[in-house]
Amino acid sequence: MDPIETLRNEHGLIRRFVDLLSMAVARLEVENPPPRAFFDDGIEFVRGFSDGFHHKKEELVMFRQLAQKKNGAIDGQIEALRYQHDQGRGFIAAIAGALDGYAEGSPEETSVVRENAAAFASLLKHHIHIEDHIFFPMSREAMTAEELEALGEKFEKVQEVHGADTFERYHKLVVNLDVMLAEA
Repeated sequence: MDPIETLRNEHGLIRRFVDLLSMAVARLEVENPPPRAFFDDGIEFVRGFSDGFHHKKEELVMFRQLAQKKNGAIDGQIEALRYQHDQGRGFIAAIAGALDGYAEGSPEETSVVRENAAAFASLLKHHIHIEDHIFFPMSREAMTAEELEALGEKFEKVQEVHGADTFERYHKLVVNLDVMLAEA
């Protein structure tokens, strides 16, 4: 298992969600709001897959391994990526906090959902681009084949904790979000 390719594949699913979220934002801008369930399920995807699964691999495994290997030389880049993860968590928390009002048709809460969803989508597009095109290639170059193999083994342990079907479960959730937008 190539751990860098695993992360890139997971980015593909996250990008698909981000595209759907961007479509939801566009619908909010023309007063054709998606159902609350779209955002509830979207929050489940972000918290369960992006943050709870994918970011664990990055933050708790890969970033640590690279920081040790590089003796602080890339701490700034790692902290910037962690900061972006934290920003995303903040946007998602704001959306979650506004959903009751959104469901009741509150213009203020709908604005909170729209603005934070747009900010989250923009952040993730930029963040994934940086990881895929700058950070991951640098990581691959910095690690030996043995270190990459060890990283893959650690990723497998994260997979075991979350379940062998984690990617498939969340892929189905994203497909359902697509259907939800199409039907609403």
